[in-house]
Amino acid sequence: MSGACEYEPGSLDGANEPLKGRIAGIIRLAAVGMIALAVGWLQLLQPDWLAKLTIGIAVGMGGFPLFRESTYALRKGRVNMELSMVVAIVASLLLLQFLPAIVITFFALLSEFVEGLIVKKGRKNIESLYRMAPRMAIMKDRSGHTFQNEIEKVKAGDVVITREGDIIAVDGTIISGSSTVDQSSITGESIPVEKKAGDMVFAGTLNLTRQLEIRCERKSTETTFAKIIHLVEEAEVSKAPIQKLTDKMATRLIQFAIGLSVITYLVTHDIVSTLSVIVVAGACGLAVGTPIALLATTGKFSKRGIVTKGGLQIENMSHVETVVFDKTGTLTQGRLEVTQVASLGGLSPRNILEYAAIAERNVNHPLAIAISERASREGILISAKVTSTPDVGVSGRGIVCTYDGIRIGVGNLEFAKCEVSGAISVDEISGMLKGKRESFKFLVNEHKDISGETLQIVRGDEVDLFDHALTTIYVTIDRKLAGAIFFEDSLRPDAKKAVSKLRSMKIRVVMLTGDNRKIAKRIADDLGINEYDSELLPDQKVQRIEEIVRKSGNASKVVMVGDGINDAPALAKADVGIAMGKTGTDVAIETADVVLMTEDLMKIPYLIKNSKNAISVVRQNFFGTLSVDGIGFLLAFTGHINPLLAALIHVSSELVFMVNSARLIMGRNP
Repeated sequence: MSGACEYEPGSLDGANEPLKGRIAGIIRLAAVGMIALAVGWLQLLQPDWLAKLTIGIAVGMGGFPLFRESTYALRKGRVNMELSMVVAIVASLLLLQFLPAIVITFFALLSEFVEGLIVKKGRKNIESLYRMAPRMAIMKDRSGHTFQNEIEKVKAGDVVITREGDIIAVDGTIISGSSTVDQSSITGESIPVEKKAGDMVFAGTLNLTRQLEIRCERKSTETTFAKIIHLVEEAEVSKAPIQKLTDKMATRLIQFAIGLSVITYLVTHDIVSTLSVIVVAGACGLAVGTPIALLATTGKFSKRGIVTKGGLQIENMSHVETVVFDKTGTLTQGRLEVTQVASLGGLSPRNILEYAAIAERNVNHPLAIAISERASREGILISAKVTSTPDVGVSGRGIVCTYDGIRIGVGNLEFAKCEVSGAISVDEISGMLKGKRESFKFLVNEHKDISGETLQIVRGDEVDLFDHALTTIYVTIDRKLAGAIFFEDSLRPDAKKAVSKLRSMKIRVVMLTGDNRKIAKRIADDLGINEYDSELLPDQKVQRIEEIVRKSGNASKVVMVGDGINDAPALAKADVGIAMGKTGTDVAIETADVVLMTEDLMKIPYLIKNSKNAISVVRQNFFGTLSVDGIGFLLAFTGHINPLLAALIHVSSELVFMVNSARLIMGRNP
C-alpha cells in the first residue's frame, strides 16, 4: 500500500509513477497471487517443506514494499497500516501459518495496486494541465531570424512565433496575424475564440488555425497558466480539516487494532483470534478515500476553469447556506448599454440614436462608446456620414456639433437646460413620455441568453424609464429637445438562472450594491432576489458581510462573489471568497479563495453541488469504516473469523470505500 494510509501527493512534475515500477508491481502481485493459489490453497507443490519455503520466499520478496514502508514509518515515529500488516505476516510465519501469511500479503498488494489506479485516475485532470505547460518557444530576433529557446529564457518584450496547432508559450499581445484559439485549459470553455492583432493570448492555450506573432508580456513563472498550476499543486498538498480528522482516525484505528490484539491474546490465549484482530482493521479506505475524493473534485474543478485554493475551500463550500453577490460586474455586465431611445418630438427613435452617434463618434467616453455600439447593432453606419464639426464640449455635461447644417447637442439634464430655450425638468419629460407613449416606438433591450437565443425586453406602459435607467442623456436638434437616451447596466445572461438554481438548492441569496435603492430593487426583482442592500460604500459592504457571517454561525458558511478587485476586502471577510475576474485577472487569482476563470455564474451552483458531493462521500467512508471495523473487531475477538476471512473483510472494505471516492472522478454533474 504505497501511500495507503499515508497518502502523499507528489508534485505534478513527478506525477506519473515510472513505467518500470508499475510493471514490477504487476509482476509482484501476479506472482504472489499464483503462489497463494497453487501452493498455499491447492497445495500443488510437494513435499511440504518445499511448499513452505516457496511461500516464505514469495512473502519476503512480494511483501518487501510493505516491510520498507513500515520501517520508514517507525523511523518517523508513526504507526501505519503497513506496520499492522507486517506484524500479522511475521506472526503468521513464526506460528507456521503459511497460508494466512501469503494471503494477507496478496490482499495487501492488491489493495495497493487498486489504490494506485484510482489515484492515477483522480490526478488525470490535474496532470493534463501540467502536460499543457509549454517547455520551449520559437523566438524571433530583430533581424527576423527564428530559433528555439527554453521557455524560462523568454523575457518580457521578446517576440514569440506560435504556429498552427502549437501551444501558445507566453502570456502576450498579438502583434501580427489572426487565429482561432482554444482557451479551455484556462477558462474550461470548449468553444474556441477568435483572436487578432492587439488581443491578449495566454500561455497553455492552443493556437488552432493560423500562425501568430506574439509580444511576450510576462516571464514564464508569472503567466496565468503558471499561477493556476501553482495553486492546483498547493490545493493538492494542503489538507482540509476533515482530511486531518480522517488521517487521525485511521491512525487511531491501527493503534487500537494492535492494542486490542494484545488484549485478545491475554484474554483468549488464541493466536488465531489475535491475528484476526490485527488483520481486520481496514483504515486505508478512510485515509486514502478522503484525499482521493478531494483530489477528484479539485481536478474536475480545474477542468471547468475553477481554481480552488485547497481542500478547506471544498469543505467550506459544502456547508454554504448563504451566497452574497456584489451587483456591478458580477450579476450585471459592469458596463453601460443603451436600452431605450425615446422621441420627444417629430423624429423617430432611430433618428435620435443616429444624431447622437454622429455627435459622439470621436468622443472616448463610456456613454459615447455605448451609443456607438448600439447604433452599430441597429445598422446605423456613422462611418459613411459626412464628418461632423464639434463646436463646443462642456466638460462633464455634454457636446455640441454641427452636421449638415444641423446643430446637434447631446448631454445631461443641466446641459439640455442650457441648450434648449425654456426650462425643462425630469418630471416634465417623464410626463411627456407617459402622456404620448402610444405615439412613440422604443428601441428594445436585446441580449443573448446562454443558448445564444436573442431575447427582447420591452418595458410596460406603467414603467417609468427613469426608475430603471442608471443614467439618461438628452438629444437636442437646433436647440429644441428632440429625444432621450436611457442607459442600463444589463444583467448577465445566466444571472437569473444561477440565482434560481441556488434558491432551488435552499441557499439564501443576498445582493449588495453601491447603486441607489430604485436600481437595486429593479435588479433584485428581475433576478428574484428578496434580500438586498443598496447605496453601500466599500467599507459598509465589509461590515454587512461581517454581520451576515456572524449571524450565520459556525455551522453554516457564507460565500461572497465579486470581481476580486474593488471588493477584495469583502471577499476576505466571507468564509469563502469567489472572484469572477476576467481571464487572467492577477488580482483575482491572488485575493480570492476560489477563482472562476470565466464569468459564468452557473459555475457557482456547480461548485457548491460538487463540494457537497465530495464531503458527503468522505462522511460515508468515515462512518462506513468505523462500522465495518467495529463489527470486524467484535467477530475477531470472539473467534468467529480466522485471519483469511479477516484479510478478505479488510481488503473488501478498503476497496469499497476507495471506489466510493472514485465515483467522483467519473461523475458528470451538470
